[in-house]
Amino acid sequence: MGTKTKQKLIPGILAIIGPGLFLIGYNIGTGSVTTMASAGSRWGLSLTWVILLSCVFTFICIWAFSKYTLVTGETILYAIKSRFGYGRPVSFFILCSIIFAEFMGVAGLTVIIVDLFREWAGHLFPDEAASKAVIAALLAVVLFVILWRGKYLMLEKILSWLVILMGISFLATVFFVAPSWVSVSRGLMPKIPDDPNAALIVAGIAGTTLSSAMLFCRSVSLKAKGWNLTNRKSAFTDTTISVSVMFLLSFAVMVCAAGTLYIAGQPVEKAIDMVRTIEPLAGRFATVIFIAGLVGAGVSSLIPTILIAPWLIADYSNKPVNPRSTDSRLFVIAGLLVVLVAPFFNTKPVLLMIITMALLAIVLPLSTVSITVLLNQKSLGIHKNSLLMNIGCVGAIVFSVIMSYYGVVGLLGYF
Repeated sequence: MGTKTKQKLIPGILAIIGPGLFLIGYNIGTGSVTTMASAGSRWGLSLTWVILLSCVFTFICIWAFSKYTLVTGETILYAIKSRFGYGRPVSFFILCSIIFAEFMGVAGLTVIIVDLFREWAGHLFPDEAASKAVIAALLAVVLFVILWRGKYLMLEKILSWLVILMGISFLATVFFVAPSWVSVSRGLMPKIPDDPNAALIVAGIAGTTLSSAMLFCRSVSLKAKGWNLTNRKSAFTDTTISVSVMFLLSFAVMVCAAGTLYIAGQPVEKAIDMVRTIEPLAGRFATVIFIAGLVGAGVSSLIPTILIAPWLIADYSNKPVNPRSTDSRLFVIAGLLVVLVAPFFNTKPVLLMIITMALLAIVLPLSTVSITVLLNQKSLGIHKNSLLMNIGCVGAIVFSVIMSYYGVVGLLGYF
């Protein structure tokens, strides 16, 4: 293979899966990492089945949301608002719920990233408050530079390299913590651990894998990319690759936690707990690789998480995404303020992230029911849902209702 061909290969692949990078970047953030790590550290690989089922239905839902936007050119939140009798209050509820959950997510992500950087370079700043302030300020400056103009193609390129860093790091760490295939096969058998926190974490796994926020952002990103029915094949390939990567990375994190923290009997309360426990069991090099992956996951997830609010408002209003609009920049500023102050609140970031993902799981049934109804409109003609696609969508509805139930039970149990 010639040099020119190699030079064109990676950009070509990234161009094909461009919108999927937003899915991976948002989906596999430190929220996903800490939720998978929390499950793996408590119950080993016994919840592998939740990841697998979540990814199967994630594929169905991403393709359903993609298909509707490719066929009609409409984003989904606006379609719910304009095409259903009670669409306006339903879409407004979805909008507010996701924005609230995501700002909680920004706080949790920031605390985790700051803790990781303090662990990595804490000797440079012995004073805890000063180190938190410096790291949070630097993070806010980096995000400001990336998000203030917010051009889609620029964001896509940044996310590309963050996702690559994250993927290589997590998959490489698995080689230091080889899983038992017997425990993997047992984990594929559906079973809920007998633990008060199990329902919340199961809902958290579903919420971070099959996320309403991610689905609506998928629709917006396809429109921002300018894709339509002529890009149908690329969109399907993009969906397949992105969901496959989501499964591999989520499973890799659970394996790392199951092979270290579960054996040591140390459930995750903070992401930094995982880092400190992995080092004596897997070595310093594995720990450095894992930290690099966590940082890549955190930053790659913060970017789309902060963008979700202005993107969903653009979706709701049926307006193009404009990173220079007043609304967009106000939400970016609000997100950056959360980044600056979150490290100084006495919070448990892992629990905060799990609650955030569980809240998103509760909103999910509205999303799956809505897209199924939208894809069965007569106006779509030959592009209406096939029998097979309807079976998949109904399965996604049932799964989302069950996960929503676990989310409600988990949250009530916690509060």
